[in-house]
Amino acid sequence: MVRFAFFVDGSNLFGSLKGMGVEVDDYQAFYGYLFRSAEQQWRQAVGGSQSPVGVLQRIYWYQVGSLDAWNLDDAQAQAYLKERFDENRQIKAGYMAQAGKLLSGKPQADVALKAWSLCFDEMKGWYENKKRILDGMKRFHHGVQSSTDLIDVLEIGHWKVDFFGHSCEEKGLDTRLAVDMIALEDNYDVAVVVSGDADSIPSIDLMKRRGKHVGAVEFVRGYPPEQKGRGFSSKIKLSADFVARVYEMELVSKKVAKKAEPASQV
Repeated sequence: MVRFAFFVDGSNLFGSLKGMGVEVDDYQAFYGYLFRSAEQQWRQAVGGSQSPVGVLQRIYWYQVGSLDAWNLDDAQAQAYLKERFDENRQIKAGYMAQAGKLLSGKPQADVALKAWSLCFDEMKGWYENKKRILDGMKRFHHGVQSSTDLIDVLEIGHWKVDFFGHSCEEKGLDTRLAVDMIALEDNYDVAVVVSGDADSIPSIDLMKRRGKHVGAVEFVRGYPPEQKGRGFSSKIKLSADFVARVYEMELVSKKVAKKAEPASQV
């Protein structure tokens, strides 16, 4: 028996599904399909239909579980952000222009206060929305994990917030995935990586030197090669022993996924 384990970067997975315009309802069935595709490619890579039977042992699914904690009602937090606002001339100029239109003819000091108020209100609304998104993700993760014994959802990633850029930088997720490939090596014989981050490559190379087979999953828009499809490039597949290509229209035709509603692709 050959044990397969999947190491999945959740952000990469959802980005790939969104890029293909598909949605998944049953993740146990979805990963079962990925496993069968990976096992087939593995057998071709090792040269054999006579290889021992493969079994899907575990799915380690890495997700964001936290974000920077800010109390935006706190006066000190507001003062700190106001200082950063005053220091950022480009950002401040944009809000000053908005405030100037709203307070035409008013003193510059009033315009400056209004500019900061506009900026802060937007930051607060954006941050509260990010917290709601994270709460929704956590509920989704709990639902997935409670529906199957095969999936471990590991909420170890962290969002570092950029208030003025209205963006989050993901931290820690791919590093933990790469570390766990090594730490959990006794739990599998073949690792299948779903990630676009090159941070995993050293771990992949190390596990290959230790005698493990390591595969990668490539998600492809459209149809299989004879009908042309467009893949999502990843440096990881260059280091892998084999690549399992998963095609959008095969996912749909086999009812592993469904085409997303237009609103879901925004």
